[in-house]
Amino acid sequence: MKQITLCCIALFIAFSAVGQNSKNDIDGLFSEWKKPNNPGGVVMVTHKNQIIFSHAYGLANIPYRIPNDKETIFNVGSISKQFTAMGIVLLQLEGKLSVDDAIQKYLPEMPQFKQTITIRHLLHHTSGLRSSPELFGLAGWRDGDAITNEDVYRYLAKQVDLNFEPGSEYMYSNSGYILLAKIIENVTKQDFKSWMKENIFLPFQMNATFIEEDCSKLISNTAVSYTEIEPSVFKTIENNDLTYGASNVYSTSTDLLKWAKNFYETPKEWQTAFTMLETLEVLNSGRKNNYAFGIFVDDFFGNRRVQHTGAIAGFRSILYCYPDEDLEIVILSNFTSNQLFKIADQISQLFLDNKSIAKKEEIAINPVKLNSEVLKKHEGLYWNDTDNYSRKIYFENDTLWYLRSNNKKSPLLPISETEFQMGGINEKLVIKFEDHSNTMKLISSDNSILKFKKYEYNVPTPKELKSYTGTYYSPELETSYTISLKDGKLYGYHSRFGEFEIRILKKDVLDWSGMSISKHIRDKKGNVLGFKITLNRIRNLWFEKKQTL
Repeated sequence: MKQITLCCIALFIAFSAVGQNSKNDIDGLFSEWKKPNNPGGVVMVTHKNQIIFSHAYGLANIPYRIPNDKETIFNVGSISKQFTAMGIVLLQLEGKLSVDDAIQKYLPEMPQFKQTITIRHLLHHTSGLRSSPELFGLAGWRDGDAITNEDVYRYLAKQVDLNFEPGSEYMYSNSGYILLAKIIENVTKQDFKSWMKENIFLPFQMNATFIEEDCSKLISNTAVSYTEIEPSVFKTIENNDLTYGASNVYSTSTDLLKWAKNFYETPKEWQTAFTMLETLEVLNSGRKNNYAFGIFVDDFFGNRRVQHTGAIAGFRSILYCYPDEDLEIVILSNFTSNQLFKIADQISQLFLDNKSIAKKEEIAINPVKLNSEVLKKHEGLYWNDTDNYSRKIYFENDTLWYLRSNNKKSPLLPISETEFQMGGINEKLVIKFEDHSNTMKLISSDNSILKFKKYEYNVPTPKELKSYTGTYYSPELETSYTISLKDGKLYGYHSRFGEFEIRILKKDVLDWSGMSISKHIRDKKGNVLGFKITLNRIRNLWFEKKQTL
């Protein structure tokens, strides 16, 4: 084969000079919010201590035709987490707790796991605790069921395992921040909402900001949240998440700007606290985690950024701060939209230079000549047991191919008999086959490794299908699922979800209609003892087989 060169070139994005900025540039990004009788939101941008843009769009309440304005109050969703984190920081600075304390010191009802979870783990989303929305969903709670902090505490106190060893991974978890709120209450002996107002919101003159988990209360000047069910037809979305600590802070664009300003112009008495809020830490492996204490600390094309977003019911919120540029962007909306993140980035580009170094990495490869017999021995199906998906390796037209589940494929260019460079992509990925262990490793440019195990898929026999049937119970969730066999197919059933089809991916690994994956455990005689289920932010939660059908 001839030498093949793979070029990895960073995507070029045009950035506007600050002098070219205008209100029209920003206003033009919100054309969808200008339609009559639509909900909308509020956008505020400050740069170098000057308000560059401030505008409200649409209706806060459609039936009463109340418009949004700059003092309209919105639920800011997960932006709330940074205020909870600041509460922990203040208690640390007062010597009332340490972020390196085990959580059981303040939450004695929490189980003792195999590894210690510290407050720091909760702050960084590295605790391994399963996230509460997914726990409730798996337990049978529906969208619309009211969930309180007490409900979350009750479920977390029953957990016996974690998703992973604390500190080994980052996995966003609302559970951790709900527990942080309880720690603040237990340490201060005060109601969380009152303590936060007294110690954080009022000192920063965030007079319109408060915590409210009871959505049934009528609060003046607060926007109603909506979703669009068909063009220009909107439906109210009630917020039935009654938890606090992870969400349910209500605020205005002006109050959030007061807060964000502290990331680059901090009062002397708050400098230590805000520095601590930006604390980053590496994982046990040494890899970087860019989630600090309730905020992401990252960069946007080389510009350092402190940011968080929020989504709850129909509310969407964005808070971007670029401390080195004295730039703040706040977008608050009262209807569901996935475009706000893109728009926030476009606004950022209007004010920032592209400081990232355009990388052009030429990777020269001299593929070795391998005969078809050598290539074909790597063919097969390979399973990633961590993230529960498979990849197919197959030989065609003198080339070994890597096939993804979406039917997209990449050629594998041989470096040696067992190592291949993946072609057709803009990054360096190496595939290494270990024949003695039937393992395939995918090695990225940062040396992170994904492991795949070779397996064979065989159509299950009626006896094998029958072995999966039965009723399975989780003491951690206090709920049961039943798996039955009908007309040669497996079906799951839950009293609140009804029936759904179950498909076998490989022996003892079952797909629950794309909702989750169950891995069935057998005894030495081949009898199914139960299964471990994985979905989103839950891994390997145990269900014991209680009855065979």
